[in-house]
Amino acid sequence: MRALLLATLLAAGTATAQDFPQRPIRMVIPFPAGGSIDVIGRAIAQPWSAALGQQIVIDNRGGAGGTLGSELVAKAQPDGYTILYGNSGPLSIGPLLYKKLGYDLFRDLAPVSQTVSSPFVVFATQSLPPNNTAELIAYAKERPNQINYASSGVGSGLHLVGELFQSVTGTKLVHVPFKGIGLALSELFTGRVQLAMSTTAGLAQHVRAGRMKGIVSSGRERSPQLPEVPTCIEAALPGFCVSSWHAIVAPAGTPRAIVDKLQQTLKATLGNADLREQLLAREDASAVASTPEELGKFLRAESARWAGIIKAVGVKGE
Repeated sequence: MRALLLATLLAAGTATAQDFPQRPIRMVIPFPAGGSIDVIGRAIAQPWSAALGQQIVIDNRGGAGGTLGSELVAKAQPDGYTILYGNSGPLSIGPLLYKKLGYDLFRDLAPVSQTVSSPFVVFATQSLPPNNTAELIAYAKERPNQINYASSGVGSGLHLVGELFQSVTGTKLVHVPFKGIGLALSELFTGRVQLAMSTTAGLAQHVRAGRMKGIVSSGRERSPQLPEVPTCIEAALPGFCVSSWHAIVAPAGTPRAIVDKLQQTLKATLGNADLREQLLAREDASAVASTPEELGKFLRAESARWAGIIKAVGVKGE
């Protein structure tokens, strides 16, 4: 009898996967339209829609570092028709910063797959004397708490990357938060702040134009957009090897057959050579497909990494 029941349940799960999706899927991007995560999410959604045979409708729900939109997905019906396109903000950093968060990352959300990974770069204003990592570290150590670095806000990924850089290099910098990376970079161009940590999307042109310098990348391979900038490995800073990443998650309780259907069609989509080239050329984003288990393990490792930094520097969410 139990064997018959199990077979019936397995057959039902298979049928659910075969039938899914029967209507458009809402993909929540928990940030305003126009940013890098939105651009990349939309670029992936279009061919992914074709692979699924249903439209993926983008729903931008910005606020609270991406946690508002993430909470919406965590509380959605676990049927595969509402998914989250998130990044390290709401999926590793936010849960560590906000005590009254409306969701638990590992209880309320089910991993589907990672999508892309991009390196961070330590950018310097042109007027700052150092031109490479060793020179910057030596210069900063001679001037503790005299070199400023800009970020997109307290508790943002760019803030924590700056804290990680200080931890790895033994330097002491002054954090200057702005409301958005655009404002931070404007101050870097003028020299009012000396450093900024950011992904390379859209910034290589400013380095080539001489408005700022690229010092070191947190990637393990050189960026095709900034091939002259050495990697964390080349700079002997393996502890600084981190990435900006995006991932798909669904509400916890989403049937595994549906999670697998989402993951398998996404993997096929990310394997498309034209899409991979587009993401790398426009956003310096490398396509990365993972299994749900691999993403779950990755999320726990990321949480552990940033928990240590947050505790060490006493960062609190605003």
